[in-house]
Amino acid sequence: MSNTPQRNEVNHLCQAFTEEQVAKRWSLSRKTLQAWRLNGGGPKFVKMGKSVRYLGADLTAFEEANKKASTSN
Repeated sequence: MSNTPQRNEVNHLCQAFTEEQVAKRWSLSRKTLQAWRLNGGGPKFVKMGKSVRYLGADLTAFEEANKKASTSN
């Protein structure tokens, strides 16, 4: 029995994603992510110098926190 799905999940949680990768993943513009960073409301991010990265664990946490059961929520 292989543990590949678990390994992939662990790799994702530890991986750092660029703004472009996150925008593509969520079908958002980079401007939306930039506005979230400026105004709040988006996922946590790491900034080192001019580089911005999103950690997989933070993306997953943001997705989980924004799950909806219906459109009326």
